[in-house]
Amino acid sequence: AVPRGEHEAAQAGLRAEAATLAQRLGELSRRHEKTCEEVFRVQRQALFMKSERQAAEERLAATQKQLAEAQDEARRLRELHGHVEDSARLVRDRDRKITELSKEVFRLKEALNALPESRGQPQSPADTAALQARVRALEEKLAETEMRHSKVVTLYRSHLLYAVQ
Repeated sequence: AVPRGEHEAAQAGLRAEAATLAQRLGELSRRHEKTCEEVFRVQRQALFMKSERQAAEERLAATQKQLAEAQDEARRLRELHGHVEDSARLVRDRDRKITELSKEVFRLKEALNALPESRGQPQSPADTAALQARVRALEEKLAETEMRHSKVVTLYRSHLLYAVQ
C-alpha cells in the first residue's frame, strides 16, 4: 500500500538512522568501557589509600604507645632520681654525723688521757667511770650510726644500679 519509492526512502532513512544509532551505541560502549576502567582504577586507588590509611593509623598507635611508655619511663626515672638525691643527702648527713661523733670520741679520749697528767693527782674513780661510760656510749652511737650509714649506702647503690638498668 505504500509506494515503492517511499518505502525505499523510508527504508534508507531507517538504515541511516540504524547506522547512526549503531555508531552511537558503539561510541557509548567505548565510553562505558572507559568509564568502567576509570571506576575500577578509582576503586583500586581508594582501596590502596584505605590500606595506606590503616597502616598510618597503626604506625600512629604504635608511636603513641611508645611515647606513653617513654613518658612512664621518664617519670619513673625522675622518681628514682629523687630517691637517689634523697639517699645522697642522707648519706651526707650520716657522714657528717659520723665525723662529728668521731671527733667527739677522739676529743674525749684525748681529754681522758690528758686529765691525770694535767692535774698531777689521780682522778677520782667516779669521774673516770663517768668519762669511760660517756666514751662507751659515744662509741656505741658511732657504731650504730656507721651501721645505718652502711645501710643507706647500700640502698643508694641499689637505686643507682636500678636507674642505670
